[in-house]
Amino acid sequence: MRSVIRSVISDFEQDNAHLVEPVTALLDRFCAEPRLHARFMNTLSLMEHIGSRKIMATQHGDDLDQPTLKHLAEETRHAFFFKRHAERAARRTLSYGAPELVAPAAARMYFQRLEAGIARRVRDDAERRAVYLYTSMIVEFRAVWAYRLYQDALGRAGLPVSLKSLVAEEVGHLADMAGRLNDLGAFSTDRVAAFCAEERRLFERLVDALDAGGNAVADAA
Repeated sequence: MRSVIRSVISDFEQDNAHLVEPVTALLDRFCAEPRLHARFMNTLSLMEHIGSRKIMATQHGDDLDQPTLKHLAEETRHAFFFKRHAERAARRTLSYGAPELVAPAAARMYFQRLEAGIARRVRDDAERRAVYLYTSMIVEFRAVWAYRLYQDALGRAGLPVSLKSLVAEEVGHLADMAGRLNDLGAFSTDRVAAFCAEERRLFERLVDALDAGGNAVADAA
């Protein structure tokens, strides 16, 4: 499975090559403005929190296993990580209210639409668990891609925030999700390609919303 995941990551990077420049420019802009950067990190915290909430909402019952609990714990830790750095940059406590986020509606909609799109394609009751696994895996592809760009932007800005442990955990989640899908007999490279294409469209909308939201914060300053 590891060779398959490496191949999918390679395809993902090629399919998203056109997004590297605009996303890098956006991240550099956020990192250059402490107030805006705090709100952006708080938005990332919210997104990680949404991910952890979805695990709790969809994975419960007597068959809740150790890998799922580990995934839940790590997603919660990621939410805490970004919240802590956001509040450190803002020098105050931040809520998940709209005035302290960037494009919160788009951030929430990204998850909702991705999960709904995957659920529509995975309709067999026997594969309901595959919806959680596929959704998580596709989000991890994006997280690894985006957090690596973000780490580079943090370095250029001279900000002492390291995402290395987060990236390592997201890579681990990728391998775990793929292996568990394979164990279910539900893993399909065609499905992965289709889900990645859908996610890319949603991510492009999110980037546009973050760009517009960043402009709105700057104009209000």
